[in-house]
Amino acid sequence: MAWIDNAIMFWHDGTQYRKITDHGRSPLDESTERIEKKQRMADGTLRRYTVAKKRTWSCSWDNLPSKTGVVGYMNTADGGYAGQDIEAFHDAHDDEFNMQLRKGDGTIEVVTVMITDFSKSVVKRGPGIDLWNLSITLEEV
Repeated sequence: MAWIDNAIMFWHDGTQYRKITDHGRSPLDESTERIEKKQRMADGTLRRYTVAKKRTWSCSWDNLPSKTGVVGYMNTADGGYAGQDIEAFHDAHDDEFNMQLRKGDGTIEVVTVMITDFSKSVVKRGPGIDLWNLSITLEEV
């Protein structure tokens, strides 16, 4: 399987899953938060009641083309969503959506997430296409 066919992340836009580019992507960081109540007892022992464990994913892209399909200009290396596509998805989805995570062993995990943080900066301005740095955080619902 080629790298072009092996993207890690896909987002569901309401009709189908869309490939999120790996072009210039940093590692996809995953962290876990426990939703819990913990209390120290009179004898000094700790009691903890865990309601749920929720995960958070964050990543960023460096020098990501702002758009794809512009003849004569650089596009994303794998044909996935470019900067404007990711930004438009963020603007259109204030609520939850499904995200597919493809693992190295070929398994696919579907997780319901919300975008909790999004930022972009324009690194280079070109006549037909810009290069952006993007950062995004997704939290499990």
